[in-house]
Amino acid sequence: MKLFSFTGQVVLISMNPAKHLVYLYVIYPNLFNEIFNNKDSLMKYILLLCALYASLNTYSQDCTQASVSQKPGVWKEGMKGSVTGIPTADLEKERKIVAAIHLLVKSKYSPTGVEADYNGSYDRPDADVPVNNYDYNIYFLHYYCEGNVLKTDHETSTSMTVSANRFDSKIYEKPDENNLPPEGFYSIKKMPVEKDGNYYFEENASLGMGTTGKSRTWLITHDNKLPFAYVTKKEFLEKQKNMLLQAMPKAIAGSNQNFKAKTEQDFKKALTKIETLLNMPSGESEQPAIVKQDPNDYLSFLFTTNEDAFGKVLIKPSPGYFNSKLPRSSPQFFVLNITGDDKEPVAAKVMNDVMKDLDFSALRNMLGM
Repeated sequence: MKLFSFTGQVVLISMNPAKHLVYLYVIYPNLFNEIFNNKDSLMKYILLLCALYASLNTYSQDCTQASVSQKPGVWKEGMKGSVTGIPTADLEKERKIVAAIHLLVKSKYSPTGVEADYNGSYDRPDADVPVNNYDYNIYFLHYYCEGNVLKTDHETSTSMTVSANRFDSKIYEKPDENNLPPEGFYSIKKMPVEKDGNYYFEENASLGMGTTGKSRTWLITHDNKLPFAYVTKKEFLEKQKNMLLQAMPKAIAGSNQNFKAKTEQDFKKALTKIETLLNMPSGESEQPAIVKQDPNDYLSFLFTTNEDAFGKVLIKPSPGYFNSKLPRSSPQFFVLNITGDDKEPVAAKVMNDVMKDLDFSALRNMLGM
């Protein structure tokens, strides 16, 4: 049932016309007489009821998954996150950047089959990081039918984020020498490849409840440079050699008396492998180090390729990328990520449509603002 205002009074309109007339006669007898004793009012009322019933019946018939997947969606501003601890000038600038990104995306993309909930999120400045991190987020909430009623999901695995200066916190710092990872350096899963003037990489994504999809990421930088540097094979081998030399005496001393000789032998074997690899041609030794654990030797690693699911791309900071003369709030690179179930029709359409006409040049022009 719905409420409808007619001649200044509230009338209950039922899906059932007969019920509606009974309600009207019993609850509003004066209005009932006014309508049915006036030809013009009666005609308007009948036309109104016909139009309303027709629209309601049409809606109930059309509420199928096929129809809602084609339903024009809406943009809706979502919840605002905390901005505690962010200097006023920084926050004002960051909000302007986020608003500009929203207008850029909205000008090229119209949601279909989803409600596009968007917001900005802002991190408190970190003294150890030369720039501020903040994001523009969209969560695509799918429409669905519950009986004959159109509903909007309250959660989704389909999302898009444009992050300013946020790639991985590891690009800004070196590992603690007292708590080094086994590789001796921080790492990322995939090496971005150049695609249409930007850096791009794609990964399989776990979306929860056993569902998998795709995570597609574009890295938008100035002068086609990366905001981090790759560790070379030579750097990796030298680091591994030093780590083994430091660890060997402790490992031998901590071994059971019966295994001390075996432990020493294992370390020397791993060191011999490194010495051999350090003699590789200079052209090869300066290549980026992509490594994985040697399954046959717990003290050694193997060089592998970017396509290896078990490989780790070793990285280190590149302070020279960042312009220290710019305010911390200025975007010095963007990371654009879209994630969703590429096998589900609505999500796949969202993922394709939102990226299809996105103006990467306009995003790049925002760098340094």
